Amino acid sequence: MNQPRIESIEIIDYSDLVGSGDDAHLVAVRAAGHTGWYGPVSGPAAALLDACVASLAIGASVVDHDRLLVQLQRGLGAPLGAVASWAIGALDCAVWDLHGRLEGSPVSVLLGASGDQTAVPAYASWLRLDVSVGSTAHLVRRVANQGWRSTKWGLRPDPRLEIEADAKRLALVVQRVSEAAGAPTAFDALWAWDEALMLRFSELVDPARLVWLEEPLDTYDMEGYGLLTASHPPLALGERLRLGDDPTPLLGLRALSAFTLDVVGCGGLTAALSLVRRAIAAGVPVYPHGRSLVPAVHLAAAFPDNVLAVEYQMQWEPRRQTLFTDPIRHDAGRLLVPEAPGLGLTPRRQ
Repeated sequence: MNQPRIESIEIIDYSDLVGSGDDAHLVAVRAAGHTGWYGPVSGPAAALLDACVASLAIGASVVDHDRLLVQLQRGLGAPLGAVASWAIGALDCAVWDLHGRLEGSPVSVLLGASGDQTAVPAYASWLRLDVSVGSTAHLVRRVANQGWRSTKWGLRPDPRLEIEADAKRLALVVQRVSEAAGAPTAFDALWAWDEALMLRFSELVDPARLVWLEEPLDTYDMEGYGLLTASHPPLALGERLRLGDDPTPLLGLRALSAFTLDVVGCGGLTAALSLVRRAIAAGVPVYPHGRSLVPAVHLAAAFPDNVLAVEYQMQWEPRRQTLFTDPIRHDAGRLLVPEAPGLGLTPRRQ
């Protein structure tokens, strides 16, 4: 039987529906009378898709995902930058959506899910809320009471303070937020710390109040992370991994407790499948980054014992989901798995 092949690819600007924000483009891939979708993606990724990535995929098989990924990598050359990895990942996810529509099956089932799982666990993040301000405690409490597996907040350094004073301040923020939430909480350091601050914080913070500390240093700073000789504080890393990166050093870190890959940013579902299997072999649980929510939900449904929760970004995701007639919904801290063929999303305007 002949495999369906990609006939055309279109990048569509939906900024009139979601505003002039960076993530406002959808990718449409057509074959055999059907259209696969993914988005929204950023303006730079959309421009690269339109300029060269899309043309590399014309004529490729819709169902041979590994071959398409190799074809796109070779076409762009190595090493890939973050925007190129995102562009390839967005196209890959749109092709998976098309594959599912052609098969009449949700992508989660194509990935190996039984089809019986109706929801996956999620954790909520609200990174722009300044939790160092005492008046935010009621907002932390409100989010924590919605049933999420856990919550995550931004933990930014204060460049005006010396290392000792700032480390004490950050440890106190962790204590106050966990008390307001009534449970240990996760924090994202947003690549803004240095080694000295990370090490002093690790000595001062109460480990019982911390789920993990995410990305205090650059993702690729294995030397810096290696300075943590114990598994404290627990680290969450991996969001900035790009297609072609070797995850072995990161997955081998003693302090790593959560692998937070971005399903689109790492090169799409095809690449994410490989990374999840690598994490399973290393014994590291996976918590996909929330910017690629929809394919992450399908991935979590396919690996329920290893992908333990998907990030739901409280301040951004509701706006993204307004692009679709059937948005991803959450109930009591769990994200509902789409049952429709493909990724399960239909754009409001096609």
